Amino acid sequence: MIYHTLPDRRSDIGDYVEKVRAIVNEVRQGGDNALIKLTERLDGVKLSTVKATKEEIDEASAKLPHRIATDIDVIFKHLYDFHSQTKPPNQGISQSNLVIDLVWEPIRRVGIYVPKGRNSYPSTLLMTGVPAIVAGVDELYVASAPSVSGLDPAVAYISKKMGVREIYRLGGPQAIAAMAFGTESVAKVDKIVGPGGLFVQAAKLLVSQWVGIDGIEGPTELVIVADESADSRLVAHDLLAQAEHGPNTVLVLLSTSEAVLKEVERAIQSSGSPENGYHLVKVSSLAEAIDLSRSLSPEHLSLHVKDAEAYVSEVRNAGIVTLGDTPPALVDYCAGPSHVLPTSGWARFRGGLSIYDFLKQRAVVRAKGIEKDLWSAAVDIANYEGFMWHGRSIGARYE
Repeated sequence: MIYHTLPDRRSDIGDYVEKVRAIVNEVRQGGDNALIKLTERLDGVKLSTVKATKEEIDEASAKLPHRIATDIDVIFKHLYDFHSQTKPPNQGISQSNLVIDLVWEPIRRVGIYVPKGRNSYPSTLLMTGVPAIVAGVDELYVASAPSVSGLDPAVAYISKKMGVREIYRLGGPQAIAAMAFGTESVAKVDKIVGPGGLFVQAAKLLVSQWVGIDGIEGPTELVIVADESADSRLVAHDLLAQAEHGPNTVLVLLSTSEAVLKEVERAIQSSGSPENGYHLVKVSSLAEAIDLSRSLSPEHLSLHVKDAEAYVSEVRNAGIVTLGDTPPALVDYCAGPSHVLPTSGWARFRGGLSIYDFLKQRAVVRAKGIEKDLWSAAVDIANYEGFMWHGRSIGARYE
């Protein structure tokens, strides 16, 4: 469908939370037995065991075509090098006679959810696992929906390459619950990352009071801003590419050019693409388009405009920005930054998955000979707040 108005993205994940709560509780109480029953009921696959054996992983990995394995190796190295350059250093800071060490420590155990639609998505394993490895995460665990044909060869190959501890043949909310609480076969992790459908995201929201999550990722979003200089063919390609993520994908073209809008509409209609909601909207100026993009705060924003670099600093709210000669699909596979990006307006307050999602900062403070005006100010504020023993604890050292 082609619309000429902006999309209405209102959706209440709370509706899914209530549907998922029973599944999460069932796994929490029933462990492996519940996982096996749920997998048969929800995925139509009868499991004998939840965990893939080393032999299964080796056998599946060996089936991967040599060319695809080489492709994975090339992308892995590029991603590893990119994230290595973003790793923050530990710091020692001296100020007001305080000595403070800021130390970045990796999370110990991370569970990666690899979604599975018509096919498996090994690119997600690369996009989540590589920054975790660079961060120094000790243990990685992978969950992906089971298939009657067995493990996906690419997922098996990447898991071996990354030193993944275990692969679980689990999908949906039950996989999230299993990694959050642990079962007889599934390791309890400290954080769960990875995209998935709304049922998976609802499960992540439910377990977030017990385990860390990367965020709540909704349907894929692409907003394109285009002027009369835009190549309509490439604009259509970019929209059609993101449409492959499913019928709920948010696809918006904001253009000052009526000709570009019409050409893109014709290209979409003649493409044979599945019925997605394409929103092709005429705007009076690029300033209006940029302003609308800020309000949408999309996952992907692409600027198909003359002098695009001049507009990058005005964007503010977007998970990732690409320029017209850079396809958004490149980010999905190999550009460097993770393709796990904020959706549903979350780009207003967070960015995409990065090495920082797998690190936590620890401060070590040494306060010997601290300046009087600083410790005295702390005592005064503590007393103002009614915490007298806080003030006395500080004063006893320095008065």
